[in-house]
Amino acid sequence: METAIFIPAVKKNVAFADDLVKKLADKTLIQRAINKARKIVSEQCIYVVTDSEEICLACKRNNVQYYYDKDLWFSSPHVIDNLGFVLSQFSEDYKEIILLSPYAPLLDGEDILKALEKFRSEKNCELLIPVKKEKSRAFQQNKIGFREMLIGGSEHELLIESQAFKILSSSLVNNGFKNNKVKPFSYELNNNFLEISSYQDWWVSEKLLKRKRIVFRVKGDERIGMGHIYRALTLAHEITDHEVYFICDEKSQKAVERLAGGDYWIGVYKETEMVDRILDLKPDLVINDILNTKKNYVLKLRNNGIKVVNFEDLGAGAKHSNLTINELYDAPEFQGKNTLWGIKYFFLREEFSEARPNRFKNEVNTILVTFGAADPNDFTRKIFRGIFSYCTKKQIKIFLVTGGGYRHIEKLKNEIQNFPESQVQYVHITGVISHIMQQSQIAIAANGRTPYELAHMNIPSIILSHNERELGHSFATRERGFIPLGLYKGTGKDGKILKALKKIVENHDFRRECFNRMRPFRFQKNKKKVLKFIYELLGN
Repeated sequence: METAIFIPAVKKNVAFADDLVKKLADKTLIQRAINKARKIVSEQCIYVVTDSEEICLACKRNNVQYYYDKDLWFSSPHVIDNLGFVLSQFSEDYKEIILLSPYAPLLDGEDILKALEKFRSEKNCELLIPVKKEKSRAFQQNKIGFREMLIGGSEHELLIESQAFKILSSSLVNNGFKNNKVKPFSYELNNNFLEISSYQDWWVSEKLLKRKRIVFRVKGDERIGMGHIYRALTLAHEITDHEVYFICDEKSQKAVERLAGGDYWIGVYKETEMVDRILDLKPDLVINDILNTKKNYVLKLRNNGIKVVNFEDLGAGAKHSNLTINELYDAPEFQGKNTLWGIKYFFLREEFSEARPNRFKNEVNTILVTFGAADPNDFTRKIFRGIFSYCTKKQIKIFLVTGGGYRHIEKLKNEIQNFPESQVQYVHITGVISHIMQQSQIAIAANGRTPYELAHMNIPSIILSHNERELGHSFATRERGFIPLGLYKGTGKDGKILKALKKIVENHDFRRECFNRMRPFRFQKNKKKVLKFIYELLGN
């Protein structure tokens, strides 16, 4: 038996009354410490040092040894010295001793095992101290000038000693800690683990311990666009109580680039190994926004105790999820109690929460042309060619907006380079399209998620579909204030598009009718509805 763990559990040294025997996220601090110790050593190598009969009873129930003295007292910074007389009684039986504080409940046993590995690998190491890295800018009273205080000075990186645990050799104990030549080694903790010293620390720890792990699996590329990424990010930004991870396949480079700007962990894997990598993360819930899922994929997740939520899924896996939300389809494509259909589950990106819907204007002076983040068929440039002469004649400014997946930027720029901004304005990648919509009276757009945003902003629009899947999206209808022109391949509908544009511009009553049909549509509350379903699956 090489290693023993000693847990100092003195009730006099408290953050607040009975903190060691009070339940934190359903387990007491002393129980958490014992459970953590069990992952490192066997029960017979665990010792609790305490002044509490209640803690002695907990030790008996856990079949671990204890040292009891009602007069015990020590301070955390001097715990090694304070416990020397106890450690010396057992040190000859072990090669190394770990002092484990019960006041660091977030510390994982894996971190201690890694620290123990380092302790053993370092030559002549007799004492290892965990440290936390912090950046700080020192404040100097009346020693620097006003301007320097505001803009000058640099941050210093500090190593702060943690009291979460310590590792020491038995030889150090046997020597009565008299060896002044001992050089402590530091072990940097991967995370800034909280150590409880107040009610506030307790509250934060409880929140963190109750977190669940959510994995978003998303796709985004030139073919399917970036709507799945934006939907997932909109949800993820609202889930502040849990750990959020993102994973993509290797083909979704655009998705990776978009996600890389956030604060989320991102994993990129081959399609064939995706399910195994998800299982490695041990999530409580997986949210798939990848279009159609396969039955075997969903069942493998569920059989491993993982809850599954799918978005925009018409595949075989949709029927086997815990919840599938198909908000882009009004009528159910298949039956199933686990599937929700229709616009009452559609939610907008956060930027629209503060966007004020447009008021009706008699004259049209701005048109928005946008075909999603990818626009693989380059509809933007083709539509621009078809409407430019008419818009120029009517003095209508054209707003062209493309996204991160658009591959024809230079061609488009060449076509518009000679036009003044008052006539044509091009924006590539924007996080504030709602602002552009507030300046627009009409639009020509793809049949994805954009029609919902246009309806929210009261913008009568001509809608074209990139592919058969978009054609199946059922929101953009004449009854809801749109002019749907069906599947567009870049040719063959130019006359219809121009005719529809002339009607929506020149027929004042028709445009007002479209405007009024859009006014009832507001989607702000739907996000909370969807989040409620997710939290219910998590048990919150």
